[in-house]
Amino acid sequence: MKNLKSIFAVSVLVALLAVAGFAQQQGAQSLTTTTLSQAVPNITGGSAVATGICLTSISNVTATVSVQTTLWVDTEAMDVVTNSVPPSGTCLQVTRGTHGTKAEGHASGRTVYVSRPNIFQGYDVAGTCWSNAAGTATIPAILPWINLSDGNRYDCKADGIWFRSGIGSQGSAAVTSVPGFCTGTVGSAQTEYLNGAACSGATTATFSYTVATSGELANLRVTSSAAVVGGTGKDVLTVYKNGTATSLTCTIAASGTTCSDTADGVATVAGDYIQFQFVSATSDTAANVSATVGLYGQ
Repeated sequence: MKNLKSIFAVSVLVALLAVAGFAQQQGAQSLTTTTLSQAVPNITGGSAVATGICLTSISNVTATVSVQTTLWVDTEAMDVVTNSVPPSGTCLQVTRGTHGTKAEGHASGRTVYVSRPNIFQGYDVAGTCWSNAAGTATIPAILPWINLSDGNRYDCKADGIWFRSGIGSQGSAAVTSVPGFCTGTVGSAQTEYLNGAACSGATTATFSYTVATSGELANLRVTSSAAVVGGTGKDVLTVYKNGTATSLTCTIAASGTTCSDTADGVATVAGDYIQFQFVSATSDTAANVSATVGLYGQ
């Protein structure tokens, strides 16, 4: 009995190490992606048909009995049969419409997720995505969570709440994009708000976006039409919820024009109001600052 327990423990450890190794290979907690280098035609019958496809890269694509690879593009899953088939070294033979999905046509340039079959899921998720109270690990170890049965794609940001980030490998599932902007040159060493009016002198928040439904704010992106002075704690854009600064923030580096925050998320409920604050550097050149943050359903 002890020997059986030991064998079982070793087997579990090996399996966990294999998944961990693949996760590390995939790039921390993100699934590897590539794109189609050629369009993929639709096929009659819609499933379990072997055919060739071509990718821009075949990194992490393995076709062996011991390490299977599944590709997911739009809402179709494909299992890799053979690497490096004609006409180029980045073309593969695959079985179309696997894991309960249906084969369909795909345009060149479409995003393709690359992983082992067991990393893809068969059900949706909701609620808390941390696997411990400290919030230092997520379920699963690799993101996004992809449900092959309905094509939903879920993500987990730093606030630890699951939200539906996309539909298929390409589409966004944002309910809306929450915008903010100001026009003209930003004042020097000022705390300005994106009120949809002049940038300079907008030291009081007069515009806010009222959230109409519960969800998750995520994927902040900021642009200035002129390169900024930048620096530590300068040219910082922060999203405010109900008058309080949130974790959604980013800093435009010196001589830069953009920044983003794709790591943080903020849960919202109907009635919350959203504002954008911009702290400028001394003698700044920032101008026509705009910001958007996605509102996603949970």
